[in-house]
Amino acid sequence: MSYKERSIWVSLAITIYIWFNYFSTLYRSAQQEILTTSIMQSALLTVVIMTIVLEIFHHIVIAIIDNKNANYDEDERDKQIALLGTQNAYYILSFTTIAAVLHLLFPFMSQRLESLLNLPNEYVIINIIIFGALVAEIVKFATQVFYYRRGF
Repeated sequence: MSYKERSIWVSLAITIYIWFNYFSTLYRSAQQEILTTSIMQSALLTVVIMTIVLEIFHHIVIAIIDNKNANYDEDERDKQIALLGTQNAYYILSFTTIAAVLHLLFPFMSQRLESLLNLPNEYVIINIIIFGALVAEIVKFATQVFYYRRGF
C-alpha cells in the first residue's frame, strides 16, 4: 500500500468517525427535544478542532512510519486518481448546494425537517451544506481508494 493510499484510508476513517459523532449528537438532541443552536455550535466547533488535530497527528505518524516516501512527488496516476475523486465529489456537492437553495426558496417543502430539528431555518441550511460537503468528501476518498485498489 502506497503512502498516499494509506493517508487516504486514514483520512476517510477520521472523516466518517468524527462526522458520525456530530450527526449522532444532533439526532440524539433532537430526539430528546433539547437541540438548540448553542448545542449545534458546540458540536460543530468540536468537530472542527478534532478534525484538525487528528489530521495533523495522522500525517505525522504516517510520515514517521514511512519516512522515505513522505516527500514522494505525485505521479501521473496519483493525479488522475485525485482528479476522478474530486470530480465525483463535485457532483454530490453541487446537488446538495441546489438542495440548500431550494430549501431556502421553498421552505414549505421541508417543514417536517425544521419541526424535527427545532432549529431556525438558517441552521437547517447550514446542516444541509455541511452534510453535502461531508458526503462529497467521503465520496472523494472512497473513489480514490477504489482506484488505488483496483488499479488505474
